[in-house]
Amino acid sequence: MRIATLGPEGTFSHEALLKYDKKAATLFAGTIRDVFEAVAEGKAGCGVVPIENSVAGTVGQTLDCLMEYKLKVKAEEILLIKHNLAGSGKISGIKKIYLHPQTYGQCELFIKKTLPKAEVIQTSSNGKSAEMLAKSKSKEEAAIIPKIAADIYGLKILKKDVQDAKFNVTRFFVIAKSDSKKTGYDRTSIALYPQVDRPGLLYEMLGEFAKRKINLTKIESRPSKGKLGDYIFYIDFEGHKSEKHVGEALNQLEKSAFVAVLGSYQRKY
Repeated sequence: MRIATLGPEGTFSHEALLKYDKKAATLFAGTIRDVFEAVAEGKAGCGVVPIENSVAGTVGQTLDCLMEYKLKVKAEEILLIKHNLAGSGKISGIKKIYLHPQTYGQCELFIKKTLPKAEVIQTSSNGKSAEMLAKSKSKEEAAIIPKIAADIYGLKILKKDVQDAKFNVTRFFVIAKSDSKKTGYDRTSIALYPQVDRPGLLYEMLGEFAKRKINLTKIESRPSKGKLGDYIFYIDFEGHKSEKHVGEALNQLEKSAFVAVLGSYQRKY
């Protein structure tokens, strides 16, 4: 099976894909949206996309694309994130550094302390950062990249683990045209869009989970893109959509909100 993910080679998404399936043929895409399109159009059987990072938070584009493309979450992968400073010269001589915007957010303190005068060049992915550094061959240029990217592009690591938070984890979704069967240790992701606006509505809807002892593991809001102050709520909870108590909760929610089940899949934590 071919699996799509954010390319080029050497991204954390690539590493997460290999963790999910080492033997799969890989289709590298330019953006998260391109990954969704590849799966939707049948160019890939599934795709691996980042959904949240323990430091930088949720990847909004992934949530938006889940609603737009109507694909399902069939699995999740958890990856420990370790950033490394790569280059061919001395750290003191670095004048330009390539890195992805999220990488900058996760290594900002290190950059400001160690490379305060270096020009920051933002790239579309960690793999792209490695690729640009490999092409430059300048001792005054560097990149902050994962080890997999350094290995692929033959780059020297000048300093390991430069991320500001030593516990830095990214969660990835494996998306496909269908989700997974019940395993007994599952999680379900849904999108909740209230159809009315009144005091206490969200409290009442969340109460449907509480009264059935369904543990919520994540809740956040995203603009509906319809009007100011209008939001879609994204909720993760323990359990599978096929379970009776989960189905009952979802049925109750549908009385006052549009509910989209984004997928049920085996939990990894």
